[in-house]
Amino acid sequence: MKHPKILLVGTGNVGCHIIELLARDPRPVELFVADIDAAKAERQLNNAVIGAAHHGLHPIFHVREIDLNHIKQTAELIRDINPDVVINCAVMHTWHLIRRLPDDIYARLSSATLGAWLPVQLLLAYKVAQAIQLSGVNSHYINTSLSDLTNPVLGKIGLAPTIGVGNVDLIAPAIQTLVAQKLEVNRSEISVSLVAHHQHWVVPREAGYSAGAPYFLKLTHKNEVITDQFDTDVLMHDAVKLYPPGLDFTLVTASSAIKNLFALLSNEPVATHAPGPKGLPGGYPVQISSAGVEMNLPAEITEAEAVKLNESSQKLDGIETIHDDGTVVFSEIATSIMKDMLGFDCPRFSPEECESRAKELITLYRTFEGNYLN
Repeated sequence: MKHPKILLVGTGNVGCHIIELLARDPRPVELFVADIDAAKAERQLNNAVIGAAHHGLHPIFHVREIDLNHIKQTAELIRDINPDVVINCAVMHTWHLIRRLPDDIYARLSSATLGAWLPVQLLLAYKVAQAIQLSGVNSHYINTSLSDLTNPVLGKIGLAPTIGVGNVDLIAPAIQTLVAQKLEVNRSEISVSLVAHHQHWVVPREAGYSAGAPYFLKLTHKNEVITDQFDTDVLMHDAVKLYPPGLDFTLVTASSAIKNLFALLSNEPVATHAPGPKGLPGGYPVQISSAGVEMNLPAEITEAEAVKLNESSQKLDGIETIHDDGTVVFSEIATSIMKDMLGFDCPRFSPEECESRAKELITLYRTFEGNYLN
């Protein structure tokens, strides 16, 4: 029996969680793990495959060396594997590195928001998208790198990933869990429809972010709408606080990715939440299947209203606007903080400038960090 082929790019925190979870999943796939450090990827696969033996499972996993800076060679690899789904977990600079700074310095830099780091979040996802297009392979593309903001940029230039992971898909099940706890009912009886941006995930967890971004939330218990029974602002905040501090939540992010993966392999639509569907900003209720992704909004909100809501929210996540040509305009406060603290003077950048701006930002940050950590 031929198993679906999956190409996973990058073995960072989320990527390694995906490998471990897939190894223990009885639904068979043939997984190709590609990383610039093939030896590291091999060790991660060994750990996962050996662990799967305890469950009576014997997954078919492979390692491939990849350098995303070489788009043509990446396209050749994709063409050779011919994956049903590509999952990008590669990023140039992970978001939590600034937590290593002294608390007051971290808080000041964090207030620029994660959107201020968009060049380094976008670059490798952009290269993967280019390689998929060049390969000519008709693969679904799951992008895990800040998909609320990176997917819209890629969508503007005709390279939209199929879907993202996490963020709204972290908040919605947490709301479902909290509501079920408060009502003392089985969680399966609670339904959540949420339109929300990455901003709502970080406000309760990270220093310096401003609250007040708009969202849409509808709650039902069985067939009864119960939204009015709750202070939804408090509910949104407290649901996120159910998660432990630190990086433990990334295991849930990996679960989100795997759920979306198997939905994209299914002929039957799966109702869920996800960020960045078809290049849209922020997160939405969606239906995912092998045919792709469709919006699954309740009657109370239109797609245009939902998109406008998330475009408004992204302003509090450092992004003033994303133009039709993919040019990103940073908010004034994000631009000011990054210039004053790091010397990164970048009020806007185009997709063509992404690489040079990303490398500049990383160089500036390493110099800045060295003032505090050496």
